[in-house]
Amino acid sequence: METWMDDEHQLRRRAEVVRQLIGDMWGDGAPPGPDPQMALLLNTLMGDEQDGRAEQVVVRGDCLTYRQLIEAVAGCGEPSARFAGLPPALVRRVSASSTFPPTPVSRGMAALPARHAGAWELDSSNGVLSYDSITARLLGVGHTDGWCELHPVGMAAIHPDDHFVVESAITEALSTGRPYQARFRALLPHGDYGWRASHARPVAGIHSDAVRLIGFVADDD
Repeated sequence: METWMDDEHQLRRRAEVVRQLIGDMWGDGAPPGPDPQMALLLNTLMGDEQDGRAEQVVVRGDCLTYRQLIEAVAGCGEPSARFAGLPPALVRRVSASSTFPPTPVSRGMAALPARHAGAWELDSSNGVLSYDSITARLLGVGHTDGWCELHPVGMAAIHPDDHFVVESAITEALSTGRPYQARFRALLPHGDYGWRASHARPVAGIHSDAVRLIGFVADDD
């Protein structure tokens, strides 16, 4: 499980790489020009992004949003259609050989990742489920984005008879690396249950062995 010390270590490593780069460029002196502080800041940001790309890490300059990333990783359909929604500069750097095989199983699954679908992420290291406002409404856990523990809070929103289906699918995806897919009933505000379809893909962390599931959930009534 990652801690704030792990995060600080990674930040310090990034800072050391950039410091070395700036030192190679300017030595102990300041950059020339009327605003050396701004020039130094620009060089620092550019150096950090250059190092990120060298390590094949998506960086700030790629302008990739969280939603776009999930759509590209967890989406159904042809890869070319999903890549079309990514920032043009990033698309140009994506290998043409990158593919994500589609796994449609139902009307709700086939709709993913439509705009009416909700995005969610499960961190296997701590069991925390993060979700956007659409997922919150579909699962009956609120109306705004947030997070909760999968057990017991998240599972409480799912029909008891479907717990085994959902938990088995999660376990299989995390242990085998295969896509997660499940159809289950979620508790509605008036007390009834509605069918939901969910699809996700396991993604390994860059600096951790912990695996995350990132995906979508949609109405499947």
